[in-house]
Amino acid sequence: MADIFLKEDVRKHFKGKKVIFLGDSIMRNIYQDFLYLLEKGDLTPHNLLRKKGVQIESFEGDHLLEGTGELTPGRNYREIREYEGSGGAMRDFMFATYCFLTKCYSRELEDFILRFKRKHGSPDLIIILSALWDINRWGPDGIPNYIKNCKKFLSLIRSTFPPTTQLIWLTSPPISVDVWGGLVVKGMEFQKRSMRFNVMEGNLMVAQTTAAFGYDVVDLHYWMTHQIHKRMPDGIHWTQDAVRLQLNIILTHFCLARKLALPGRWGGARNRPLESAEKIAKAADGGPVEIVREEDEGKRKKNMDDEGSEEPLAKKRKLGEGRPEERKFWEGEGYSRFEERRNEGEVKSFNDGMSAKERRQQRWSDE
Repeated sequence: MADIFLKEDVRKHFKGKKVIFLGDSIMRNIYQDFLYLLEKGDLTPHNLLRKKGVQIESFEGDHLLEGTGELTPGRNYREIREYEGSGGAMRDFMFATYCFLTKCYSRELEDFILRFKRKHGSPDLIIILSALWDINRWGPDGIPNYIKNCKKFLSLIRSTFPPTTQLIWLTSPPISVDVWGGLVVKGMEFQKRSMRFNVMEGNLMVAQTTAAFGYDVVDLHYWMTHQIHKRMPDGIHWTQDAVRLQLNIILTHFCLARKLALPGRWGGARNRPLESAEKIAKAADGGPVEIVREEDEGKRKKNMDDEGSEEPLAKKRKLGEGRPEERKFWEGEGYSRFEERRNEGEVKSFNDGMSAKERRQQRWSDE
């Protein structure tokens, strides 16, 4: 699941780096905890995690951009923060910026991305978490637009920055049955009953779409499902140690993706969740595979309870190894066409004839 990172680890890996944080208040807490770990090395105090905008114009050396952070309710709230170091030995240590989102793509966000490129070049890392506002605060078209905006955002990143820019999409952590705060509109409380299910469906959609574009996904929803006792009373936000856990999960993925040595501070004889994360990273490097039946007569598994019936064993093989039509596709001109369609998120499966895009959206369209 996660290793344990200290101040010296973060300083070693992020010195001179440029990082963009995009998302809602959950992402703001992760951004704040990242800066607090970088500067102080301790857990971020609860009273600081609760503040936003003009309530905290400077946090651990960052600053609130002029014209943003005014505490206005609703979808028009804007908050952009920038960090370059707190001074002294940390002056110009790295560049990090946070932009509050109420939907994962907008003209304002596009302007923010293009302005970043003009001023700072290409970032080393982009982390985004956007779901709750997209799904619940943009009316009846919120979910269909979320699907479209996810693809628009990923297309924008791919066309703006080189492949060396790493993007990690975080799935939204689980929310409570009963939530309250700025996310819930008066008179629309009935939405709370379905909100957590929509979040799960939204997480599935963005995970599949992001992977289809060739970017990274970190499933915070899965890992934080085991930590719901550390959720705050509003049903959305998390305690200081839970936020640090989320940050450690992200940093672990960052190191595994870049083949950087982990700190190794998890303790105990074995860290099975971390081993699982390492296996997933290794499998991702190996490329896509499919499960096929082993037809070799000598490798069949006999079912003695069913009058001699036989069940072929299953094995994994890489796509393109096996059937002649697949080899011809991967080795010939079909591969270039595959690349074009993959870039559009419309790669077809050899098995069901349904495009990846159609499979991603099928669950949503059936609702």
